[in-house]
Amino acid sequence: MATLERIRSKGGVLVAVMIGFALFAFIMTDLLSSGSSIFQRSQMEVAEINGESVSIQDFQARVSEMEEYTRLNSGESSLDAEMVNRLREQAWNQLINEVIMGEKYDEIGLEVTPAELLDMVTGSNVHPTIRRLFSNPQTGAFDKEQVINFLRSKQYDPTANFYWTFVEQQIINERLFTKYSSLLEKGMLVTNQWVNSEVNARNAKVDFNFVVGRLTSVADEDVAVSDGEIENYYNNNQSEFEQAPSRDIEYLTFDVEPTEEDQEQTRQRVLEMKDDFSDPDIDAAQFVRINSDIPFNGRYLKPEAFSDEIRDFVTSSEENEVYGPYFEDNTYKLTRLVDVAQIPDSVRARHILLRQNPQNPNEANQMADSLMNLLNNGANFADLARQYSEDQGSAINGGDLGWFRQGMMVKPFDDACFFGDEGDIVKVDTQFGTHIIHIQDKGVPTTKYQTATLGREVTYSSQTYQNVYSEATKFAALNNTAEKFNEAVEEQNLTKRYGRNLNKNDRQVGALESPRQLVKWAFEAEQGDMSPIFELGDQFVIAVLTEITEEGTMPLQEVRSRIERQLLNDKKKEVMVERMQKEKESGKSLQEIADGLESEVQSASGIDFSAFQVTGAGVEPALVSLAVFSPVNEISDAVAGNNGVYLVEVTAKEEAEVDAEQVEQQLARTLNSKVSYQLLQSIREEAEIEDNRANFY
Repeated sequence: MATLERIRSKGGVLVAVMIGFALFAFIMTDLLSSGSSIFQRSQMEVAEINGESVSIQDFQARVSEMEEYTRLNSGESSLDAEMVNRLREQAWNQLINEVIMGEKYDEIGLEVTPAELLDMVTGSNVHPTIRRLFSNPQTGAFDKEQVINFLRSKQYDPTANFYWTFVEQQIINERLFTKYSSLLEKGMLVTNQWVNSEVNARNAKVDFNFVVGRLTSVADEDVAVSDGEIENYYNNNQSEFEQAPSRDIEYLTFDVEPTEEDQEQTRQRVLEMKDDFSDPDIDAAQFVRINSDIPFNGRYLKPEAFSDEIRDFVTSSEENEVYGPYFEDNTYKLTRLVDVAQIPDSVRARHILLRQNPQNPNEANQMADSLMNLLNNGANFADLARQYSEDQGSAINGGDLGWFRQGMMVKPFDDACFFGDEGDIVKVDTQFGTHIIHIQDKGVPTTKYQTATLGREVTYSSQTYQNVYSEATKFAALNNTAEKFNEAVEEQNLTKRYGRNLNKNDRQVGALESPRQLVKWAFEAEQGDMSPIFELGDQFVIAVLTEITEEGTMPLQEVRSRIERQLLNDKKKEVMVERMQKEKESGKSLQEIADGLESEVQSASGIDFSAFQVTGAGVEPALVSLAVFSPVNEISDAVAGNNGVYLVEVTAKEEAEVDAEQVEQQLARTLNSKVSYQLLQSIREEAEIEDNRANFY
């Protein structure tokens, strides 16, 4: 149990790499067997990656397994929509990486052999993931015996087998990628010329003064850009203007919210239950489970754990008294004081776990009785735990669980420890099996309170829902064109919202809840079309498609002003370079030049070639380079940078000793890190990927 719990707690970092396990294919089985042309392969294709077709069934299999793993890892029985979407995106990236990297591995015959895998699991080069999952919780040392025992027993535990398969595939994928990237790293060479150039650039630090010639000092009418220059730039830089398909929409929301009448009805329903809830003969926990929107929490809490609303009631009332109704967190509540007890904050215990045998349900209980007899006759608890406990994580320590707080264990186990007496040895059944628990020590008891809170969330009624739906329907019927839509918005002073640059796989539009169907409609509609009424969460949405952008190169007219502005700035830099160069050649001082430009002389100190930016200039590699390589006490030539044109006068230069070997090592590390960070992205950029997910999700 402890090993699996550690895998679950540490396995979250592995979610991004998963393996396949199909739950989707049965949905399509009958339809596919019909032979209807509508289900041809191309129509069931979710992706094509470098010519390899991927069906929706295969992709959904990956998603389903990722969801299953996440549920097991988190202990949750269900996942919210946001998590499902995130896992679907992870499955998509995993699919692409497996296909494109698999091709690279096959090209050079790269593989992980069974012997290599065994070495990563139990050999002399244990993989860090295995080492982390199977380490001794007390010492942190890797325990090979834990791995071996786990491998022997996993075939009897589907959950353990699932986890192992996942971990095994993850370390194989990682090792393959490490091998491939290592081959590329060994092919990267830091040349002597590179090292010498870098050493020369770093061996000086300079203090300098500088003047910035701002582009705003050149009027737009002083430079001109012709149509031919704009067209020439556009034709020679097509890659700058590539665009993905997108859509723009405008929309209205009609919010379904509880009215004051809905709120009062909720309060009345809660008030009507108060007499029954106050009856001491009624089980408060069961009553809450049946009637409340809030689950029953049976924990005993200190006064400070309760909200300000009920703290005084809890600490001053008799058992079975009820407070409320009161309004909190959009919910009307009744709180009943169930019990007051003296309970410690923490307990130390050890246990022996005996799992249930499905073939013989009484076996664990009988074994527990036998061990209890041995313990009652003086047997050593730690020795029996090491020999018989199936919680291997604690068995190695004689069953010791250390100190734990209330609520950290499952309820039957928790109750036995916190309500039992110090020194007791008790037998308890939980979903994990039969436990023999020795309560070793207990903290100082304090007064704690158990309450039961019945709550009903305030929600809108069916009548409120119908009223809002009727309002949305009426608006849609009367304003069924884009023109009428905008006229009505203005006349009725409605708040129009915008969804701009929507991509076909987007799952967010403003603050709308689960707007996927709205996005799909936008990519199926024509410009100017009105949408049907979409029900998204607690809102009805009506939209108009205002703009369609197709995949390809942006038209010249859309980017013309952007190109013109860039070319104007380039020409302004040329003007400023010429102007400032003349000023410099006239023999003026840097201060005189600054005065003539209505600028100022600024200073910088301790700048070397590795400087990222210069105060007063920002990120300006051209300025740094100009300063480092200029002679002392001479005004430099004018040089254009990102934000202006610069003149520099170096006032001091300090020669610095640079370790060439250290520079070479640093350059090598930088080069290798680029391989690690950019390898996969570079290969993906070269891949031909057709994404058809929008047809299915």
